[in-house]
Amino acid sequence: MTREHDEQSHPASLRRRVGKRAALFAVYGAPLAWFVQFCAAFAFNTSPCFDAGERLFSRPGLHPWAAIISVLCLAVALAALWLGLVHLRRTREEEPGGERGLIETGQGRTRFLAIWAIAFAGVFTVLIAINILLLLGVSPCAV
Repeated sequence: MTREHDEQSHPASLRRRVGKRAALFAVYGAPLAWFVQFCAAFAFNTSPCFDAGERLFSRPGLHPWAAIISVLCLAVALAALWLGLVHLRRTREEEPGGERGLIETGQGRTRFLAIWAIAFAGVFTVLIAINILLLLGVSPCAV
């Protein structure tokens, strides 16, 4: 068995076109960015709502660090989405044929991972954008 034959018979024959760290970032970058943005925005925006134990029901404006972190997290999520699209383009021809044969044999794993990276990044990018809009429009101390 030659190395060339071994590479072609592997279930993820185009896996060398996608780095492991890049694949991890493409899949987990956007969800982690959303988590960081959600927690940091909550912490920065609600901590001034309690002054010396007294609850304040209105506070002017958005905390600058919450805005900066939100924009950075949106950039990370967009980068993960872009990387997922790049990985899909690189592995598109990994395994020809329909899904019936692929399910049974496990072929096209790298392409499958790229598709899930695009799905995760797309959903979490939208969530981050919605959170940014809510940060701009809703007073955090009013709740």
